[in-house]
Amino acid sequence: MSIVYAFLIGLSLSMDAFSVCVSAGACRRDSCFYVALRMSSIFGFFQFAMPIFGYFLGCYALRKFSPYDEWIASFILFFVGLKMAIDSRKAQQCDSKDFTKGVALLALAIATSIDALSVGVGVAVTNVSIVFLSSIIGIVTMGMCLLGVYFGHTLGLLFGRFACIFSGLVICAIGLKILLL
Repeated sequence: MSIVYAFLIGLSLSMDAFSVCVSAGACRRDSCFYVALRMSSIFGFFQFAMPIFGYFLGCYALRKFSPYDEWIASFILFFVGLKMAIDSRKAQQCDSKDFTKGVALLALAIATSIDALSVGVGVAVTNVSIVFLSSIIGIVTMGMCLLGVYFGHTLGLLFGRFACIFSGLVICAIGLKILLL
């Protein structure tokens, strides 16, 4: 597999994580350096690990759980996005409930990397190096997440609370997209 092809796969897999990071950045009023570093590291790690996990899991075991994976990811993203939009209407700042830490961040990282698990299963039937592909996916995701947080932060400073409401609705839309497509 060429590096360009691996990069394009990484870019397409990182779009959900990028969107979540834009939402996180839009809700920050303070410095977002540590948020960007934390989110890019966690999302990058899960985007790296899930294809490897999928590779070893293989097609047989995944068939047992595949009817539920989209429901789980969709529910997590929809719930977090809805909660974010509601909280931003209640508070002056939408970072009153910080979803960039702890269990919420872990749940978002898993939910946005489920598609990478499927890529790992697909790679299991080919002769592509899963470590090479996973490394590229993880690095690209880290970069996209860093850009996403800073881009969102700029939007949040410009549009304030409305950016937080919009960000929550975007996360809800990602959850619905996973479920419906």
